[in-house]
Amino acid sequence: MTSSTTVSTTSAPPALDEICINTLRFLAVDMVQKAKSGHPGLPLGSAAMAYTLWDRFLKFNPRDPFWPDRDRFVLSAGHGCALLYALLHVTGFDLPLEEIERFRQWGSRTPGHPEYGKTPGVEATTGPLGQGLANAVGMAIAEVALAARFNRPGHHIVDHYTYVLASDGDLEEGISSEAGSEAGHLRLGKLIVLYANNHITIEGSTELAFTASAVTDSTVAPICFRSTRVENRGREISVIGCARNAPLSVGLRL
Repeated sequence: MTSSTTVSTTSAPPALDEICINTLRFLAVDMVQKAKSGHPGLPLGSAAMAYTLWDRFLKFNPRDPFWPDRDRFVLSAGHGCALLYALLHVTGFDLPLEEIERFRQWGSRTPGHPEYGKTPGVEATTGPLGQGLANAVGMAIAEVALAARFNRPGHHIVDHYTYVLASDGDLEEGISSEAGSEAGHLRLGKLIVLYANNHITIEGSTELAFTASAVTDSTVAPICFRSTRVENRGREISVIGCARNAPLSVGLRL
């Protein structure tokens, strides 16, 4: 069963939320500016939904990044890693301002694409587009398998979500369709994909090479994803939670 929903939001986030969102945006922009290289577009466009997820829903412990039952957040759009580093810095992970200032510099813990094992809080090495989405599907499969093996009535010791932030470029890659098809087939209801559908590539509009960039009934039906489209980007605070209550895998288009 597949469904597609459009949610329109018209009110701006509360003032404190707006300050937090803009803090993430301009931490990321300052990183790119100082390094004289990087990608500011995704952090600017996706900061609101990333902030909402990390502030309202994501289950994690910055003092114990490898806590087994933490929620997983995978930035499949690894080129936008300045946003991830800003999130890790402001939420208390061991990523001090000195490392933020060393973005994309040799030997820093803030490389040009996220690297697992190098930066606390990074769940997967991502760079090749689509790779992170496929990794996230594997993580969601692992959660289901571990829960089936170890959980007992009244003792849900394995109970976490896997979130992935994907870009147009990710969904252009064949690996995303293959992994997404498997996720839908297995009904991985605790896998939530945040799709930053901004219609742009380095060469120009995505329509130059990718006409299926919209998450619609026709694109999600074959892989059994439920999709929710959020109108008015940057106004997502009140709606991301709806994805957690869906009974099937979810694609949330922002």
